[in-house]
Amino acid sequence: MFRARLGEVHDRAKVRRAARIALGAALLVAVGLGWLEVALDWTGVGSVRTVVVITLAAIGTGCVVFACCPIASRPDPAATINGRQIRPDTRMAVRQSVSPYLLRRAREVRPEDAEAVRNDVTLLQRGLTRRLVRTGSATAGLACGGLSVVLIGSTNWFIALWPFLYGIALPELVVELGRSERARRSALAVEPPEPTPEGPRWRRDPTGTKLGLPGE
Repeated sequence: MFRARLGEVHDRAKVRRAARIALGAALLVAVGLGWLEVALDWTGVGSVRTVVVITLAAIGTGCVVFACCPIASRPDPAATINGRQIRPDTRMAVRQSVSPYLLRRAREVRPEDAEAVRNDVTLLQRGLTRRLVRTGSATAGLACGGLSVVLIGSTNWFIALWPFLYGIALPELVVELGRSERARRSALAVEPPEPTPEGPRWRRDPTGTKLGLPGE
């Protein structure tokens, strides 16, 4: 489901442009740190560890730059409120009637909630996908940067561990994405409710004998 939603919320042209920018930033950092190492020996460690440190720093820079680049596609049709564009595909919440179907224990979707589940879950999945891409890339970049600093030996391990604390939220987002897909499939399997019969309606132009008023 994550792969299926990627094409809906991200523009491929913007993704390729962001990847080129991130690659350029990573190469620039690698060349710059390598030149500083040759000139100043700023790492103060062995050659193998120096290569690992520079590689991690370059990868971390590329990941963070990629997370900062705009890659989201424009919503079609564009939604606006008071002339300002809004993005319904960034929603991370659903209405109250849909929330019970996203809990750990699966529930059968009731016919009266099926349409709300289908609408809200689709927007929720797009928001989760966008956050997974951005948060995952930024967390990976910070983790690589923290590890590179730790390998130099100038700080403790806490600086490398704290990015992983932010990464704890990533598995929860994946689980929520799976539960939303479970609810969406359950809603798709619900048969539409039968139309309620309409009561008798009065005719505006009844047929039959009509009484005329005086003067008509």
